Amino acid sequence: MAEVWLAYDLLLFRQVAVKTLRPELAADTEHWARFRREVVSAALLGHPSVVAVYDAGEDTIDGHLVPYLVMEYVKGTTLLQLVREAPVVGPEHALELTADVLEALDHAHRHGIVHRDIKPANVMLSHEGTVKVMDFGIARSVDRAGTTLTRTSVVVGTAEYLSPEQARGEQVDIRTDLYSTGCLLYELLTRRPPFTGDTPLAVAMKHLSEPPVPPSAHAPQLPAAYDTLVLRALAKDRADRYQSAEEMREAIGKLLAGSDTAAPSALPAPPATDRHTRVPPPPDPRKERPVRRRRIRRPLQAMAVLLGAAVCTYAITGYHAPARPRVAAPSLIGETMTEARSSAAAAGVRVQPIRHRACPRPGTPVGRVCEQTPSPGSQVPGHTVLRVVLSQGAPRQR
Repeated sequence: MAEVWLAYDLLLFRQVAVKTLRPELAADTEHWARFRREVVSAALLGHPSVVAVYDAGEDTIDGHLVPYLVMEYVKGTTLLQLVREAPVVGPEHALELTADVLEALDHAHRHGIVHRDIKPANVMLSHEGTVKVMDFGIARSVDRAGTTLTRTSVVVGTAEYLSPEQARGEQVDIRTDLYSTGCLLYELLTRRPPFTGDTPLAVAMKHLSEPPVPPSAHAPQLPAAYDTLVLRALAKDRADRYQSAEEMREAIGKLLAGSDTAAPSALPAPPATDRHTRVPPPPDPRKERPVRRRRIRRPLQAMAVLLGAAVCTYAITGYHAPARPRVAAPSLIGETMTEARSSAAAAGVRVQPIRHRACPRPGTPVGRVCEQTPSPGSQVPGHTVLRVVLSQGAPRQR
């Protein structure tokens, strides 16, 4: 649809990315409208995890009037390149990347925009470790009820990350992006999308009818909680998915913190039957009731005894929940994001960039840590997330 050029802004002295609609498509009103929609959608958003838009306009190329978009130039790699070319992404890192994508989507959804094409190729990871969601070319506005203000029966998106409602050409809502995000997380964990096929149509049909194979089937080291999270995001029925990007991000946070022990299990698949399988008749409730009562009563009596014993133990000895081991927060000041992640992992904690700004410490290079919370040397529980601020250079002198 478009070409992207690396350019230099002569006014603000910075590198930028200039996206232009291909001249041969400029005469097509639908492509022109999509390009214009990307300009408007991206301009409405101002979030560190969304590629910034600086300017837009039109120019004449080979006699054709062509629109262009001037954007933030991100030095880094797409998540697709990360999956296919880099070593296997660790499960925790995959969750952290997905949580950042969800933070950007939550921002877009709150501004009434559904992306509709979330996939690894449309998410970049900068050299500083910041996630950047891009390409809002097929994004749509939604009303207050969360439904897109578009016509139905039009299938748009990428087959491997297409939600069932997109495959049916139905109206989409914010939960459509969550399904695609589930596909993205699946690929980060397993290095393959949940459904593949010989043609886009074959892949779309699998999204409609086939249950996804749990990620642990391709990556046996994954805990069961990962399967639960991903399979819920990939539920065929929108009502069974996470209902907001914030809800899914919170579920990821609990999983990273190791407290997601009570996550609901995935919906069981219906038993396979064929015409030779004899389905037993439903039981007579009048015959089942006495047996059911006896079966329930005994476990309840046992639970009452155990509960009473626990209460007595608490009253006598007091209760002390097992505490997670505490570690000293490492000093990440002056490190790049890659170095900070390595130092944090060695200390038994994790790190997350929160924003860029001018660094109060003179001489701190751009892209290096200038502040962190909790502070270096603080005693924190294991696996705590250290929030770091990356420098944009020395503060301007007034």
